Amino acid sequence: MVDTEAQIVENKNIVPDYFLLKLKPAKTMGKVNPGQFVMLKIPGNEVFLRRPFSIYDYDMDILTIMYKVAGKGTELLSKTGEGTLTSVLGPLGNGFHINQRDVYLTVAGGIGIAGIHFLVKSLKKKASVFFGCSSCIETALLEDIAHLNPMVSTLDGSCGYKGNVVEMLKNHLETTENINREIFVCGPEGMLKNLKQSISRDKISCQALVEERMACGLGLCFGCVKKTIDENEPYKRVCKEGPVFDLWEISL
Repeated sequence: MVDTEAQIVENKNIVPDYFLLKLKPAKTMGKVNPGQFVMLKIPGNEVFLRRPFSIYDYDMDILTIMYKVAGKGTELLSKTGEGTLTSVLGPLGNGFHINQRDVYLTVAGGIGIAGIHFLVKSLKKKASVFFGCSSCIETALLEDIAHLNPMVSTLDGSCGYKGNVVEMLKNHLETTENINREIFVCGPEGMLKNLKQSISRDKISCQALVEERMACGLGLCFGCVKKTIDENEPYKRVCKEGPVFDLWEISL
């Protein structure tokens, strides 16, 4: 983990409200695992607390973040130009654990693709990608992994499966053999709850990257706790014990 100055080398609008941000940290971040995150300072003086962002990619000492404009911080970030200096703290948290499986199923809803992209890249052609979004325009977020032929669901039916990504995944699981497989998922809590119910019969191994608001990112403020089934310590910090958890251990 390092806390270092970083220069913005690209801040590109991909589709409405979605941006791809590339930064060049002054110091190397060392080993980065899929599922980890960084705390990024929003340039300027209007936002005090840093914001957490999943690590979309880290290659050749370039840190890439995909984000969606959803509040004051990300709106200000979207207007920041190339060459701007900021600071980044990371990598933080516990990422995905790659167990030996025959099949890896990666599932993302909307901006959740930012949390699993680095994992998909690490798994290479071993990953089956399931992506859910509102409309066909958001499939542009998959450009970097289009060669993996991701399966797409859209709520408006403009392309791919009409419906949500959990329904699409459930249909896929029902038509394939129950072999040694594992699911990796990133998305809003409602999606995780839906997924948990959908695979409860077979109780397929599943790791979930949990989305949560954070203040410090270091486990000091206990502002991002998640309730789990652990009777001794039921509340886990998303930034420290997570953000990746066993889906069957978290309360939804």
